[in-house]
Amino acid sequence: MEKIVITHTDLDGIVSAALVIRYLGGYDRLYLTQPHKLHKVLNKVPSRSLVYITDLGINPQTLDEVINHAKRILSNGGQIFWFDHHVWEDEWIKRLVKLGVKLYVDRSTCAAGVVFKNLKIKGKGVEELVRAACSVDLWRFDYWLGNFLSRIVGYKGGSRWKEYVINRLVEFNGTLSEDLLRIVEEQVNRELRVFSKVLRKSGVIVHRGLRIAYYFKNNEEHLTSYIAHLIMSRYCADLALICRRGSVSLRSRGYDVRRVALAMGGGGHPRAAGAPLKPPIILRILSLIRITKPQLKWCVNQVLKHI
Repeated sequence: MEKIVITHTDLDGIVSAALVIRYLGGYDRLYLTQPHKLHKVLNKVPSRSLVYITDLGINPQTLDEVINHAKRILSNGGQIFWFDHHVWEDEWIKRLVKLGVKLYVDRSTCAAGVVFKNLKIKGKGVEELVRAACSVDLWRFDYWLGNFLSRIVGYKGGSRWKEYVINRLVEFNGTLSEDLLRIVEEQVNRELRVFSKVLRKSGVIVHRGLRIAYYFKNNEEHLTSYIAHLIMSRYCADLALICRRGSVSLRSRGYDVRRVALAMGGGGHPRAAGAPLKPPIILRILSLIRITKPQLKWCVNQVLKHI
């Protein structure tokens, strides 16, 4: 049986994968993906595999394809263990459990917490990693290590760097090495420049009684939650929309943004969610040459349709 780990690309997904790999003692394949692309990843998984999925909820638009791939894997002697903390519909749970998926959903903690509790992982540094992941993913920011690790994860784009970080965290013993601390320092210096730009180029509108702050984020600006927190504070906003070239991230103080994300083909939490977007080709071309205002306006209008 090949050991296959499939996880989300944020800090919670990275830590969750590290904990699973520590539990398994290694892995054969690692995939980092988004919920709306999970069916494409499962299509690559050999039928007779041991599959661990972490920090990935269901995208309603691809549910049937996910079900079909899970059925193929399980019917050929494979096993699937799935750990998540997003909002799940009862129908989704029933369909997967009926197939034989070992599903663990717990909204009281982050995905790393779900893995930790159900696999009963022990070892030096494990509880610190869970606290760090929950601190950032649940938007509490109440543990220093979470703020450090989120900057390390976002240091470079792409799956190769994040796989490297996962393997470093598999061996984490409670302290960060000097090379990782230097990355944190470098990232904080970069963030100060990004935040200055955010304050200049973000905006706010009022829609249906809600104050909505918005910003167009470039790929190198990995600080989605930090940017959202900044502009919500700057404008005393109820919601933050962080638009990107192919998606939108939603953050909220009280409004249920998950419902908006679901209507747009995405998902997430009531206070933090996201959805894929496919802007018109002309807007995508303009954004590649740093003309982003037209796509930002289009992105905001797409979200307003669902509020």
